[in-house]
Amino acid sequence: MIITNIDINDLESIFFIQESVFKEEPLLTGLEYFKHITSRDDLKVYFEKYVFLKAVDDDGSISGLICARENNNTLYIMAVVVKKEKRNKGIGRKLVFAVEHLYSGIRCEIQTPETMPKNSAFYESMGYSIYKKENNANGEQIITFAKLIEAH
Repeated sequence: MIITNIDINDLESIFFIQESVFKEEPLLTGLEYFKHITSRDDLKVYFEKYVFLKAVDDDGSISGLICARENNNTLYIMAVVVKKEKRNKGIGRKLVFAVEHLYSGIRCEIQTPETMPKNSAFYESMGYSIYKKENNANGEQIITFAKLIEAH
């Protein structure tokens, strides 16, 4: 498996992966990124403004992706998505570390619904700490995790 940049030709596969994850994990739709990606056109707009990386298996299929943006010296990881059958194999971890490696010496934030404790444990295992908890527009509690990316 390799981690590499997503290109425009990957958007159909990326949208399909995201749709399947929404069906499995409907609570994710309460996060800001997922509220805005409801069509392939929405994904194309994000693709043009954000950093996207993909995890590619040996057979060339995409097993996961990460979307992030930098603003005011903070890296915001908007989404980490891994196909259900590929989870718990280190793909999400590799995607997070890969996007962190693109930046140096800045703060990084990522969010997850409080009702998804596996996600919280995943981020904490990578050195993220709870920064804040707040309710979204639907009244769901969202946890924001943060850490400082070491300078390299």
